[in-house]
Amino acid sequence: MTSSDDNEKRGALAIEKPVLSSDGTEELEQLRAKLQAKEWDLEIQCQAMQEALVELEESRNRYADLYDFAPTGYVTFDEKGCIKEINLAGAALLGIERSRLLGMPMTVFLDKGSYKLFFDHLHSCRLTGKKVITELEIISKSNAIIYAQIISVPLTGVGGYGSNYRSVISDITERKFMEKEMSRIERLNLIGEMAAGIAHEIRNPLTTVRGFLQFFLRKAEFSQFDSRLNLMITELDRANSIITEYLSLARNKLLDQSLQNLNTIVQKLLPLLESDALLNEKWIVTKLSVDIPDLLLDAQEMRQLILNFVRNGLEAMLPGGQLTIGTFAEAEQVVLYIQDQGIGIPQEIEQKLGTPFVTTKENGTGLGLPICFSIANRHNAKIEVKTGDSGTTFMVKFPRNQP
Repeated sequence: MTSSDDNEKRGALAIEKPVLSSDGTEELEQLRAKLQAKEWDLEIQCQAMQEALVELEESRNRYADLYDFAPTGYVTFDEKGCIKEINLAGAALLGIERSRLLGMPMTVFLDKGSYKLFFDHLHSCRLTGKKVITELEIISKSNAIIYAQIISVPLTGVGGYGSNYRSVISDITERKFMEKEMSRIERLNLIGEMAAGIAHEIRNPLTTVRGFLQFFLRKAEFSQFDSRLNLMITELDRANSIITEYLSLARNKLLDQSLQNLNTIVQKLLPLLESDALLNEKWIVTKLSVDIPDLLLDAQEMRQLILNFVRNGLEAMLPGGQLTIGTFAEAEQVVLYIQDQGIGIPQEIEQKLGTPFVTTKENGTGLGLPICFSIANRHNAKIEVKTGDSGTTFMVKFPRNQP
């Protein structure tokens, strides 16, 4: 080996070979001290690297926990809209175990009307390179519709920019329901304001016209027109009843509340309800719980609510059908329910229940159920509906009121 090679080797070790004294003791001590210092430096660097690795591992675990246990669904899609990654919340929203979701196309879980929306969403995300927000309809395990909001950004992948998409999926079903409820309440308020403003103006001329028609009925010279006059009076009475229903939707209607028992109200109204049912060969049974407490109620409005629900139920059934009126208490609520044996409510109508003028009856005004919803709202009660081929049940859930 040449002297040049020796110098390079000594340079790589970064340790100069000391010039030995006659006995070499001092120079060896200096070399030992330098080697010891280098060893300590290496140990310090090694320890620092180990600490950095531990911190990196902890950070990775924290990220994994945040990703997996976040309350919102996180999903990564490939360029075809198939699922590459998904967290636990996203898997729960779709209703399938996470391991089975990988590689599945998102369209498997979408309502048909949302297919195009989803692919347009990814296409827009890829073209703009920016965050895109879209609302979709997901089919749940029970075949119910879940309204979801999806927010996506494009990622740079092996296939180039936009070959993958990182998305956040949130369940906005409750928000959509609240939006519909607010829209329905606004329409009810508008109708109430209109009703309060024009009711008297319309009723006054109607009353005058009805009076003259009754006067003509008593005149012999008009006897040949009796049937027509009676028809006109009937139609005027119908118009007056519609106005009365409008007034029942008035937002600022005052309540005359007192401690009342739902069972007592039902029992007092029962003879009238049974006579309506028997005329059409239908039957009414009651299942009134004896332990329900008194509530702060407007008795007249409760009679109207029960009457509307019962008449709707009777009209929905064929002769021989049975309608059940019941009450029971649960937790912090008292429940009044009316159950018929009709054919059920069509899905398109069920979604619009409580909306004015929505009806399946040929001569219906579409105001009966909105009045019920309005009465329930004034009593801080909620109306729930269960419907199917074997019939429909309306449940009015009142909060308990302490005497």
